[in-house]
Amino acid sequence: MEKMKILPVILWLLFAGDCTAQVVDDFSDGNFLLNPTWLGDQSKFVVSNERLKLQAPALAGTAFLITESQAVQEAVWEFAVQFDFNPSSSNYSKIYLVSDKADLQTALNGYFVKVGHSSKEVSLFVQHGSSETELIDGLDDRLNFSLINLSVRVTRDAAGSWNLFSDVGRTRTYALEGSTIDEAHLVSGYFGIQCFYTPTRSDKFLFDDVIVTGSIVPDTFPPRLLLVEAIDSIRFRATFSEPLDSLSAPLVNQVFISGLGFPESGLLMSDKNAVEWKLASPLINGVTYQVQFSGISDRAGNKMPPTIKSLLFFRAGSPSHKSILITELFPDPTPQLGLPSAEYIEIYNRSSVPFELNEWTLSDGSSIGVFSSAIILPGSYRVITSTSAADLFLEQSDIIGLPNFPSLNNSGDRISLKDPKGVTIDSVNYSIGWYRDDDKATGGWSLELIDPDNPCGESDNWTASEAEGGGTPGIANSVLAQKPDLTPPNIEDVLPLGSSKLSIRFNETIMGESIPSATFLITPEIPIRGISLRDPGSRILEVELFSELKQRTLYRMEVRGIHDCSGNVLDSTSFEFGLTEPVDSLDVVISEVLFNPRSGGVDFVEIYNTSDKFIDLQNWTLENESSRTVLQRRSLHPHQFIALTEDPRIIQWQYPNAAAKNLLKANLPSLPDDSGMIILRSDQEDVVDHLMYSGDWHTEFLKSEEGVSLERIVSDAPTQDSDNWISASSLSGFATPGSVNSQQRPSGTGVQQVEIVPEIFSPGNAAFEFVQIRYQFDQPGRVANVSILNQQGTVIKQICNNELLGSEGFIRWDGDQQDGVKARVGYYVVWFETFGQDGSVFTFHKRVVIVRG
Repeated sequence: MEKMKILPVILWLLFAGDCTAQVVDDFSDGNFLLNPTWLGDQSKFVVSNERLKLQAPALAGTAFLITESQAVQEAVWEFAVQFDFNPSSSNYSKIYLVSDKADLQTALNGYFVKVGHSSKEVSLFVQHGSSETELIDGLDDRLNFSLINLSVRVTRDAAGSWNLFSDVGRTRTYALEGSTIDEAHLVSGYFGIQCFYTPTRSDKFLFDDVIVTGSIVPDTFPPRLLLVEAIDSIRFRATFSEPLDSLSAPLVNQVFISGLGFPESGLLMSDKNAVEWKLASPLINGVTYQVQFSGISDRAGNKMPPTIKSLLFFRAGSPSHKSILITELFPDPTPQLGLPSAEYIEIYNRSSVPFELNEWTLSDGSSIGVFSSAIILPGSYRVITSTSAADLFLEQSDIIGLPNFPSLNNSGDRISLKDPKGVTIDSVNYSIGWYRDDDKATGGWSLELIDPDNPCGESDNWTASEAEGGGTPGIANSVLAQKPDLTPPNIEDVLPLGSSKLSIRFNETIMGESIPSATFLITPEIPIRGISLRDPGSRILEVELFSELKQRTLYRMEVRGIHDCSGNVLDSTSFEFGLTEPVDSLDVVISEVLFNPRSGGVDFVEIYNTSDKFIDLQNWTLENESSRTVLQRRSLHPHQFIALTEDPRIIQWQYPNAAAKNLLKANLPSLPDDSGMIILRSDQEDVVDHLMYSGDWHTEFLKSEEGVSLERIVSDAPTQDSDNWISASSLSGFATPGSVNSQQRPSGTGVQQVEIVPEIFSPGNAAFEFVQIRYQFDQPGRVANVSILNQQGTVIKQICNNELLGSEGFIRWDGDQQDGVKARVGYYVVWFETFGQDGSVFTFHKRVVIVRG
């Protein structure tokens, strides 16, 4: 063995000449810790029989050792390798001739010889960071043996010419594997050995007779600053393109951080390519700092010019419901006013921590846009638009161009922002009525959130922008104000989902953590098995029951203690419901239609449940010749009216007598002003009712048909009978959406009468301070004139002048005269004259008496 060791050393002495960089190790001293020193995975190697041997645990893995070596020019690298196995893609070795990093398992710049692998060859590679490129492709199957004993020699001259030789069996005769020219890397810091192995090969790699000679290429270039990154809130690391001068690199006066000053201390890392600095004051999460470096030198004394790099300390927060809000929507860019001609959505981080938006989603239910990497800092805004439209916002740096950006419907849409786990962080179900301005609703203006501190305000917390340009993308909203939510949630609907499960929908978002302490009672009593919130941003609770509901039984759900996301606690509320049943023809009828709305108004179609059944409207449709709309889930109770409209809020504004709880949002098919068709279908596609209406059905006494609905008179009379429809009465406000029709009459009545209740009254007396002039007619759509006459026959008060009446109702007189002065004590006559469309005239004279209180 000793004789075999002498020859390589003698050859090296003869060959080395005046070379300035050398590594020689035949491991005859029995260790690898000195002369030279090998660093790396030292616990996985041993010296055995004067050879370096891999002695790793019997697990698949990698192991490496490095020693300092700067040889790169006019250089020769020699080494011996023994594998006690046939190499494969899982068992092979890399011998790094040149490396600028001490850690061979990280990105580096250098050259290595690959011994083995799938082609069982000896090849030369160049490495740029993490990219490896083969320079010399050795002969395939050169190493296709069960035991490999190999010597390798690599040479490189000053012109960058490389030669790779191999000696299989160590016969002292080298074969040329190939030649090439490459000058990519001219600086070296280390020579290294790296092993890739499976559990059965973890102790079968051996290396010997390492000889490296060569020159150092003079370094005349200063180091370059590659990367500045935060380790934690008080430490950051700067990485350079080459090893630094050990004495000057860690000096604190060479680094200055904006807002924080000089660091407290510095530490040069073991590979000498990086310095870690400790700060006296912590970095603020999400804030970008500017760091200036000056006076940094490499080992050759080349000084880096003053350089500034950005430093961001970022630790993404864990999002919770409403930690990020949708604060602005721009669904209709036409006509273009001051905003870019592109739809956008603005989001705002109302929390105290930053968030990474990578893999978050923005959806309208039909399309989903997925975010790539983007950070939103505390208290900041980001504007989201389509990728193709992002360039239209050139002056803004907070733009996120989103592929598959969901299209925002002008009339309304539901937009959801979700984190990568699919949890809803915020959602907005906007409608065109949120503008509260007919002109701005036609386009060119954005919708803005009023109060970000009231994230649960929903429709009440939105309005049209007041900014001169039409919107405020990326900055505080023009309508910013305090609009706190002080109202607890309330139940909108309770709907059975089968016979033993319920859905409870509230009028605003509720918080799941309030469920365990809340109280839920059902009357008649049914025990509750469990309650869950459908989604963190939801209004809907799902309730599982221990026993089944019974058909045609009215139940009452009472809820106490649930709260919204503003913390408003519900003291108590209740809602009636029943188990739904399949529908038969004419169980539900069309009972009222508004097809010629007032300016700024919307149409509505009212339906009426004529049966004793509870009916689920989910997937029912309203349609005409050209379009149809699908209804949302809603329970229609026995003998209940529900008015379907695009904007219930507008209906409530224009018709104060509308039953708010019986208004259901739905995108109606078009309803022409002159005539049209409405078909009501069940979820089984069966026609439930069918109406061909006409504007000619209105009473001839109307001054204008605008804003006046057509009401069905008798629910069980034929729908298409024009005599079964008449204009809503003026005393009802010309429409009764969601409630009993002003002109509705049960079939078979034949009453025509007027009466005064009470006949004797005393204005100012709490018990009898006014009278009701009650009327009831068998013919709807009559017009009335009503006056009060004194004993001389003089009119002292005109109460009605050509008012369109319902089938029944009352008119009030408070005992006052036309000038507002109270009438004197005495006898008076109520003169009541009514006209019908058929030309009939009825006149009534009724006595009424005013007495002292």
